[in-house]
Amino acid sequence: MINLKKYILLITILTISVFGLFYHIDFFSEKGVEQQKQILIKQAQTHFYDQVNTRKWVAKHGGVYIIPLEGEKPNPYLRDNILKVDENLTLIKVNPAWMTRQLSEISNIKGFHFRISSLIPINPNNQATAFERRALKYIEKTDIREYYELNNNAEFNFMGALVTTKDCLPCHKHQGYVLGDIRGGISISLDSSEYDSVTESIENRAIILKLLAVFFLLSITLLIYKQLRHSEKLQSEVNRRTQEIESTKQLLQQIIDTDASFIVLADGQNIVYANKTILEFAGYHSIQEFRDKHEHLSDMFEKVDYNSEFIQSYNDDVHWVEYLRREQDSKNLKVRIKKDGVHRYFRPFAKDIKTDDKILHLVTFDEITNEYVKIKKLEHMASTDVLTKLFNRSKLNDVLEKEMALSEAISSPLSIVFLDIDHFKRVNDTHGHNIGDKVLIDIANIISSTTRKGDIAARWGGEEFMITLQSTDAKHAGILAEKLRVVVEEYDFDIVGKLTISLGVTEYINHESEENFVKRVDKALYQAKDSGRNRVVII
Repeated sequence: MINLKKYILLITILTISVFGLFYHIDFFSEKGVEQQKQILIKQAQTHFYDQVNTRKWVAKHGGVYIIPLEGEKPNPYLRDNILKVDENLTLIKVNPAWMTRQLSEISNIKGFHFRISSLIPINPNNQATAFERRALKYIEKTDIREYYELNNNAEFNFMGALVTTKDCLPCHKHQGYVLGDIRGGISISLDSSEYDSVTESIENRAIILKLLAVFFLLSITLLIYKQLRHSEKLQSEVNRRTQEIESTKQLLQQIIDTDASFIVLADGQNIVYANKTILEFAGYHSIQEFRDKHEHLSDMFEKVDYNSEFIQSYNDDVHWVEYLRREQDSKNLKVRIKKDGVHRYFRPFAKDIKTDDKILHLVTFDEITNEYVKIKKLEHMASTDVLTKLFNRSKLNDVLEKEMALSEAISSPLSIVFLDIDHFKRVNDTHGHNIGDKVLIDIANIISSTTRKGDIAARWGGEEFMITLQSTDAKHAGILAEKLRVVVEEYDFDIVGKLTISLGVTEYINHESEENFVKRVDKALYQAKDSGRNRVVII
């Protein structure tokens, strides 16, 4: 429908243009023809007024007397037509009409002649021709003082009216004329062959111009038509490709939206696209709605200080997208997001997508919550004593190494407490291992409830326990050890009754090895047991 309108508009414009050009061509052609006609009219008017002026002069003088030529007789229609001057000279009278008659007879040359005529002539020789009758009747009827005709035989006929004046009445009053009456006219005939030739040339040129105009307009129209057809084909191809792209886009969108992973597209630091999965997870219907609530996607990321592998908005002063692109191959990077009170874990991956004018970053987030929790449980099991739920010896070795490094880094004291249950073998021998295990659990609970939140306790082996005390010197560590000793001493163990513990305490010396550090506290514990048990020894 739209294309049909274009073609209708094109044909309409062509038609209007053709008529418009034809109108102007005809207008200027007619103007040229009219100019040629005016030239003929001006020529005829000039001859007419020459005669009229001459007649006025003659009429003004009441006619003129002339010496007659041989054989020339006076005008019988004039009064006082003879004037005898003397015996040897006789003059005859010439009035305007006779003068005009005679002038017309001697002026009748090829391509030009004139004559005087009237519908009521005095002189029969002045009887009007068919043209002159038409002209004089037209003049009388319209009161227009001139009339002309162009004939097909290359002749231009012109009639100018002769108006009755005071000087005319002496001769024409008896015919009933009064002042202002049209009593006749002077007709002038001119050769119009040159006029015909020029006008024919103008008409031929007009036809040629029309043909050229039609050819030009048709050529332009054809070019426009071809361009429209080409545009239609291009538009059809564009529509087809657009439909294919749109279909592919919708298919990809459906695939992406059904993907369980979070998928986002980042333009630098800004998120320009997010799939349905992440939007529904975040509780939004569109990326714009998300942007209205959050400045960055990373607003959803939880901050996890204890593990550098968790991504924040900025990591080492680098935006998280750039940091991910830079470190994803060398680090096991993760993101933690809290949803409905539950921590969810995701593994991000970034890939660059090059477009014509910029690079976009496609980031996917695969949920690893189940795997992460399982791994953490396994890690906890691998680092935890099954009976007491405290760290085991292997885990404490890892912790102790980090605590020593931290102590040196922040120039803060670090102490450890090593304790052993006195005469624990008797408990197992007397009451059995089940009761012995119950004692170990009670001791672990006492340690957990007595130590500070930042202190780390572990079952070193058998009935031995070790505690690391960050930012604590030996003196204050001894106070905590003494507190533990008293609590245990006062505790009533089910079935077993009363028990005591021996404790060794020492403080870390910068740059010493972990082995020396542990040996020294072990020595302190040995001294406590060797000196009678149920005591604290600080080295």
